[in-house]
Amino acid sequence: MTDDDPQDWDWLPRRTSTLTRVLIILASLGVVMLVAGLVIKGWVDDRLDPPGDEGPELVVNIPQGASINDIARILEDDGVVANSTVFRYYLRYKGAGDFQAGNYVLNENMAVWHAKDVLLAGPAPGPAEDALRVVVPEGLTLAQMQGQLLDQLPTFDADDLARAMAFPPLRSDYQPPTSTLEGMLFPDTYLLDSATAEDEAALVVRMINQFDAVAAEVGLDAAPNTVQISPYEVVIVASLIEKEALIEEDRAKIARVIYNRLGLDMPLQIDAAVRYALNKPSEPLTLADLRVDNPYNVYNRTGLPPGPIAAPGRASLEAALNPANGFWLFYARTDDPVPGAHTFTNTFEEHQAAVEICRERDLGC
Repeated sequence: MTDDDPQDWDWLPRRTSTLTRVLIILASLGVVMLVAGLVIKGWVDDRLDPPGDEGPELVVNIPQGASINDIARILEDDGVVANSTVFRYYLRYKGAGDFQAGNYVLNENMAVWHAKDVLLAGPAPGPAEDALRVVVPEGLTLAQMQGQLLDQLPTFDADDLARAMAFPPLRSDYQPPTSTLEGMLFPDTYLLDSATAEDEAALVVRMINQFDAVAAEVGLDAAPNTVQISPYEVVIVASLIEKEALIEEDRAKIARVIYNRLGLDMPLQIDAAVRYALNKPSEPLTLADLRVDNPYNVYNRTGLPPGPIAAPGRASLEAALNPANGFWLFYARTDDPVPGAHTFTNTFEEHQAAVEICRERDLGC
């Protein structure tokens, strides 16, 4: 055939259409942008929450009149946060930034939200060595918290502290009108100077404000949409999680068991609530205890107890708002795969097998 034979064109590949080429280019750009986005997200995540454990404590001074930019730079220079720009944008995104001047006890290599919580809790005015550092751990009842504060603050008066907790100068934004402050005082580390170390009501107010700040940050206001219960009911769930979970990985799973049982109108059967009702923090519960007529006895009634049973921390509030996915209805401590771990099961028969392991290992079942 000659070079110009028209039949030759039947065997020549057609040129790629313009639309196809555009689609290929767009797809390539999409892959590049996706990879770049993942790289950028990983970089930002590492600046928000740096890998590894927090480092040693250090005292950081925030000078009078310091802006958010100044504070972010100071914390980066001292190794508290990984990147001042990321920290600054995080504070602006969360609407936080009205921090008081003074000395703060922070740690190197902190997650930005932990650093923010310390700043929101307030400084210790005056020299750092004169500051009183008060530690309030998670999972305490109001009565236990009162004892902890009196142990750490000999300047506090027991009657005045009890009065401040019973009749506080303000209420939490998340506290129903007829409820107490149980569960509404945020467990944290607070720095007090000599003046505030003698003002019981002032510390109670700080603890309420700190609870409201953390609750707003973790999204408690959105509870009716995210978990279909009220913000206060989420605090109740978080308090149950705080008393039941022994390792971080179990918190969201325990939350899921609670929600699954509520959805099926099953009694929660959580020992910690009965212990709260009977004021038996550590003694073994008896069959008579499980039959007691008390609104906190979630063995012989359905639904949540009427209020929190302890002060939940950030992790338990987050777990209550973000339960794990699963169909579990039971859990029992088995220390498998790590000490403190629970085994989560769907059926009563599976649960009984886990309980047997718990008993064999003398883990409190």
